[in-house]
Order: sequence, then structure tokens, then C-alpha cells
Amino acid sequence: MAREVGLPRRVAEASSATPLALGGMLGAGVFLGPAPAARLAGAWLLSGIPIAALTAVCCALAVMHQGGIHRGPGAVYTGIRSTMGLVPGRIAAGTSLAGHVAALAAVAGAVGRYLPSPDTATAVVAVLLTVLASTAGLRIRGGAAWLWLVLTLAVVAVVVAACLSIAPVTSGGARSHDLLGVGGAAGTMFFCFLGFERLAAPAEERDGHGGRALRLGLGVSLTAVLVVSALVGVALLRQLGAARLALSPVPLTDALRAAAAPGLTSLVGVGAALALLPVLLGVLESLRSTARAVVADGDLPAALGRTGGRGTPHLLDLAAGLVAAGLSVAVEPAQAIVLAACCLLAHYAFANAGTRILLLRGSKWMRRTACLGMGLSVVLAMSMPLPAVLGTLLVVVVAPALMGAASGRWR
Repeated sequence: MAREVGLPRRVAEASSATPLALGGMLGAGVFLGPAPAARLAGAWLLSGIPIAALTAVCCALAVMHQGGIHRGPGAVYTGIRSTMGLVPGRIAAGTSLAGHVAALAAVAGAVGRYLPSPDTATAVVAVLLTVLASTAGLRIRGGAAWLWLVLTLAVVAVVVAACLSIAPVTSGGARSHDLLGVGGAAGTMFFCFLGFERLAAPAEERDGHGGRALRLGLGVSLTAVLVVSALVGVALLRQLGAARLALSPVPLTDALRAAAAPGLTSLVGVGAALALLPVLLGVLESLRSTARAVVADGDLPAALGRTGGRGTPHLLDLAAGLVAAGLSVAVEPAQAIVLAACCLLAHYAFANAGTRILLLRGSKWMRRTACLGMGLSVVLAMSMPLPAVLGTLLVVVVAPALMGAASGRWR
């Protein structure tokens, strides 16, 4: 009887996790990702979207396999550490944490840029308010999750409809379409698909019918992001062209101005900023999941894992928020997106490698998928702009050293 009563609850949790994951994927990735992707590949950014989607599918399958074995927070990190050893586990943890901090900075920067009066200080305020809300135990669930997704889709629908229905103004700013930049564009657009881990390996255990609902939600979410990203890319390229899109700090509202629809820019800007605020909570929640597992292993100070009255690690949230706030001031949102994508591609390369080891005597199809995911993650990460690659390499070197110093264990 207890199991029968529990099933509807798990199905309800799965149904709220799907809009949360999909809304997170369609956040800063779709709102800001096309601009740095166009900077790398011009109109060829559209070719990068299916490559990014294929990479995300492979990574999601690897994460799902890891999550099925290692339940609870930080399942992927735990799986990598148990199969590949201490140093690879620390590298995977470091790239995951750095990637999520950069993602926080990127999303916060996007919030500040899309408001009618752009201000760098707004990004800092957005991050600190997110930390405060998280410390207070605020979580978006149920109907609120669906309302958030509806708002995100409404913003996208208005922009796509305006861009496709209004004839573009001819622009003289031609830009060469760089086929060699497709890998970097695909790596950048991979940011649009981040958030699948919420469905592939949820921090809270789910099984039975709820688990099947989560797998279905994962497939629907990845497909929806692929379609929406392609539509947004086509719409923005039609109105702005590759050259103007590459230089745009706020592609959605700039496309509306180009489409002679300035009356919609403030409405869409405010809508985009509001739609991005819950993304900050989701990114912080994902960061916290890995960080708590690292704290439990002794590779981060135990003080970071202490929880307050609401059961949240307030010191951990504050530390991540302060670093993200500083990064949002130091770099542009587009640069933060590229860095976040590069770090997380490195993280998922290890996740696929760990899954490949786990499946040495398992399904051949899954082994090949893990190998493909590992190869794509490495290739896309290495195709990113040099500053992002160097930043990721710095994390790869420094993170294990810092964790070793914190724990006093080196092997």
C-alpha cells in the first residue's frame, strides 16, 4: 500500500522536474548563446546545434547510468571517483564547480543586460538575492515550475514570430561564415542543453514509474531544446545577420529593434530577465549537489557543508555566490557562457569515460555511446576560444591541488 501511495507522488515530482529542467535549458543558453556562437562560426552556428544536441544526448545517457548506480547528491562525481580514482574525481569535481560558478555569472549577467536599464550591479544583486532565497529554502516546484516554463516559451515565441514575420532590413555588414568554427559554436550551444542532469541523475532518489517519467521528460526536453534553439538561431540570423548577431549583447531585443518592433523590446527584455531568475536557483542547486559530495569526501572544508535551519548549506551558497558575483563584473556574459560550457564539457568527458569503464562487460551500444560522448566532449572543449580552454586547463591543474591541500590526501 505504501508503494501505491508513493507512486503518484513520484510521478508528480517527475512532472515538476521536467519544466524545471526544460526552463533551465532554455534560459541563458537560448537568450545569449547564439551571439558568441555566431562570433565563432557565423551562420554555420546552425550546424553546431545538432552536434551540441548529440553531445548532450550521449552525456545524459552516461549521467543516467551513473545516477542509477550512485544515488543522491553528486552521483556523477561519485561515479567518476569510484571508477577512475582520486585525481580524475577531483578534476571532474573542479570542472563541474567552476563551470556552474561561471554559469551563475553568465545568467546573472544576462539578467542585468536584458532589463530596460542595463547595469552591471544588477548582476551582482541577482546573484546575492539568489543566495538569500536559496538559504531561505525557496524551491520552485509544481505549478510555479510550469508558469516559469510558459513565460520562457512566451518570450521565445514573441521574438521568433516577429523576426520571421517581418522582412529584414538589408545589412551591409557581411561576415565570412567560418566552417572551422563549427566545433566552437557547437561547444557554446552545448550551454543551451545544460540542466539535463536534473532529470538524468536527480539528487533525490526516484524509482519505479516516476523514474520512467523522468526518462521520458529527458527525451522530450532535449528534443524541445534542439527545436527551439534552431528556431531562435534562424530567426536571429534572418533579422540581424551573422555579423550583427556576433556583436549583440542582447540578441533577442536587438532582433526586435532590427525588425522594427521597438514597442516589444521592453516587454521582452523584462520577460527574459524574469525567466532567467529561476535559472539562477537551478544552477546553484546543481552546484550544491556536487559540492556536498566533495565535502563529504573531505576534499573541501567541512564548514562549507554545514546547514542552517532550512537544511541548506548557507556558507557554501554564499561562497559560490560571491565568486560568481565577482566573475559577473569581471567578464561579459558571453565570455562566462563560453567558459562554463568548456569546463562542463571537460567534466562530462570524465563522466563518459567513467561510464565506459562501468560498462566494460555491459551493453555494447551503451559503451559506444559513452565513447562517442567522451570524444565529442573533448573535441568541442578543445575547439572553444583559447581563453576558455586556458581557463579550463587552469581549473584542471589547480582544483586537484587545492582539494589535496584541504584534505591532506594526495592519493
